[in-house]
Amino acid sequence: MSQNDENVFLSKLAKFGKAAWAYIKHAKIELLVLAGVLVLDLVTKAIIGGTMYEGQSITLIPNFLHITYVRNTKAAFGSAFGLENVLGDGAIRIIFLIITLIAMVAFSYILYRCRKRHLLMRLSIALILAGALGNFIDRAALHYVRDFIEFEYFGCTVFGSTSFPVFNVADIGLTVGVVIFLIYFIAIYKDPKKKPVTQTETVVETPQNAEDSENDALSEVETNMSCETEKAAVNIAAENSDGADEIKADASENPTQETTDESVCVTESEKSESENDGE
Repeated sequence: MSQNDENVFLSKLAKFGKAAWAYIKHAKIELLVLAGVLVLDLVTKAIIGGTMYEGQSITLIPNFLHITYVRNTKAAFGSAFGLENVLGDGAIRIIFLIITLIAMVAFSYILYRCRKRHLLMRLSIALILAGALGNFIDRAALHYVRDFIEFEYFGCTVFGSTSFPVFNVADIGLTVGVVIFLIYFIAIYKDPKKKPVTQTETVVETPQNAEDSENDALSEVETNMSCETEKAAVNIAAENSDGADEIKADASENPTQETTDESVCVTESEKSESENDGE
């Protein structure tokens, strides 16, 4: 690696570190929830795995709550969705590892992109991530998931079973996260409406747009000139009309002055004719 490539790599790494630190400072609550659920899941699994043998059960509340240690090689709540009839335990484990890894990457990206969204949405994604990561660690390290919480239906049979499938803290995080996520989208989330185009919106300038803008400007100038010309003509006509009205008003007020002017003109005309005759 050349010196230039090393500098570019270090620059990108520093930029990523700054962005990650800024996100951590902003998303303290959801990250604390994620870390807390993950730690609780791993600690309880370690305690159960270290103090109990597989299949052992401890009754806490008769006919209701038991601590039963089970090694689950399938998906959540002991279900493989029928894949056990086609594939072996090893293939099922690899498939679930790949699916879980893809889901964690997707939800991590969503959590980062939604860092400014509603807190309830961020908490739901954090819970889902914590649950998925807790079971992912078990499958990758032990090839099975340690389950230990069992609820009994008070001696009744529901859907052919007297108890709910054994689960763990990670499964609780997953389930609660999905429920909160659904509640958020049903009751709180609002679809952002499209904003109307305003005059201040930036428009990309193209040759066609420039030509259209020039034509629009010329048309606007011609329209303004035409309007100014019409206004000037109207003003001149109004002034002439006012002058004519004033002349008529003066004539009606001083009729004798008009007669005198006419008499003077006639007298001067007669004098010039008599002078011509004398000559």
